[in-house]
Amino acid sequence: MNDGPAWLPPTAAEAAPPPQPSQPAVDPLRRYRALQIVSILLIVGGLATTSLVVALNMELLLGVESLDPTSLGRAIGVLAGVVIGGLAFVVGLVMNAVRAIIVRRALPPSRYRGPSIFILLLISTLISSIGVVGATGDLIALEAGGELTVGGSLLLLTITQIGLVVTAALFVVAPGALQGVRLLPEHGGARSVLLGLLLAVPAWLGATTLGLILTRLLELIGRQPEPGIVDAAVARIDPTVLVLALVLVAPVAEELFFRGVVLNAWMREYGTRTGLVGSAAVFAMIHANLESIESLIASVVTVVPILGLGIALALIYRGTRSLAASMAMHAGFNAISVSIALLVRAGVLDIPLPT
Repeated sequence: MNDGPAWLPPTAAEAAPPPQPSQPAVDPLRRYRALQIVSILLIVGGLATTSLVVALNMELLLGVESLDPTSLGRAIGVLAGVVIGGLAFVVGLVMNAVRAIIVRRALPPSRYRGPSIFILLLISTLISSIGVVGATGDLIALEAGGELTVGGSLLLLTITQIGLVVTAALFVVAPGALQGVRLLPEHGGARSVLLGLLLAVPAWLGATTLGLILTRLLELIGRQPEPGIVDAAVARIDPTVLVLALVLVAPVAEELFFRGVVLNAWMREYGTRTGLVGSAAVFAMIHANLESIESLIASVVTVVPILGLGIALALIYRGTRSLAASMAMHAGFNAISVSIALLVRAGVLDIPLPT
């Protein structure tokens, strides 16, 4: 009680409200958890529905040009199932990504504040799958030995990279999910490029040697490496398109995504080791042939050397803090491979190429 004159204000202790019981801090990442659960159910359910409908009706889909009236109703049902499953998949992906951006905005700028890397990969795959429709004719021609167009073959070789860049721009760059990340050095950009180009040679020699060893090991157990679409493309597509797609577009786009986004995001969230190995593993897996278990096993010849390349690219970026260095190393690596493939096509070198 204040014993002083009535006109005097109360003391600070008397004016302060009584202390309230402390409330436990709410984890911001748990907000809108119901939306996250619903989005995951939509993603899994949509993907499963579409895959199941296609698998059960593959014969009908392959013979769509010769449908008779009795099969038309079934075909419409199949189309409806694919559309519903696809829409659920798309809605789930977007819902999950937007929820993550909203929730993780409460984290400090030193953290990664964007969607899960695996959600980003699914979104980029979706974008690429939609975009490849524009190159359907060239895709069929590539597999059947037909005539290829310049525009279609260029789209075919770059659509994956386009999907990666568009996804990173929409869901990482636009919401500022990686604030403060340095992609280029303040000084010495030319030296970074030169360093990357110089390191491309030993990286290519190491990856090629490892690939040859793995090829021999597979042969000893009775398996043969299966060429993928890029192998067939390198053997047939116009040289100018190959250089533009594999030496220019691919290094820039893939380094922006795998080193610029994935490596930095995982280093911030899980530490340097997880960032280095994880980003390299994801980088390698997008080069794997996932058509079947047999093709996946056979593609180890490609995946393991690229895993090593991914670690090397991550190390050079981390050491220089310059995507210019990793882009140059990646471009030099691809340039050596493309040059050798073109020399073989011209008959200058006698090395068998996939057809």
